[in-house]
Amino acid sequence: TLFSRLPSDLPASIVVAQHMPERFTRTFAERLERLGGVRVAELEDREPLRAGRAVVCPGGRCLELSAKGSAPWVRVVLPGPEDRYVPSGDRLFESAAAVFGIRTVGIILTGMGDDGTKGARAIKAAGGIVLAESEESAAIYGMPGSAVRAGVVDHSLSIPLLADHMVRLAMG
Repeated sequence: TLFSRLPSDLPASIVVAQHMPERFTRTFAERLERLGGVRVAELEDREPLRAGRAVVCPGGRCLELSAKGSAPWVRVVLPGPEDRYVPSGDRLFESAAAVFGIRTVGIILTGMGDDGTKGARAIKAAGGIVLAESEESAAIYGMPGSAVRAGVVDHSLSIPLLADHMVRLAMG
């Protein structure tokens, strides 16, 4: 639902850390691609971030953002002992906050556990925005609920409203 509401000319990049095992993330990315809107692919190694494009972390790995010169890059890395969840939303959010600072928008969707809460703190400390899926629309409110309880969420919205808010933020 979220991806089907995003325009193909979205002036932002999307990086997805979905808790899925290997072999499922490529199919997941292909399914999102078929919904239209932004281009979507599973990231294989590293590439520069591009507006109107989304990359999905391969299962069993993590993603980190970095700045090489003036262009931001996203790369696949092996999980470390500090990564309780793989792919790690916390690792992704912390690296995004370090690269983009106030321009970072982190979004936490349905899922078990508290992945994303620590990274959301980093986004907030950098002046960025954190959005979470509302309890009403989340199949499992663990991850978004953890971030809401931690006080690091700016807006808690249903999936359709999250998509609309993402577009408004990206369009400035």
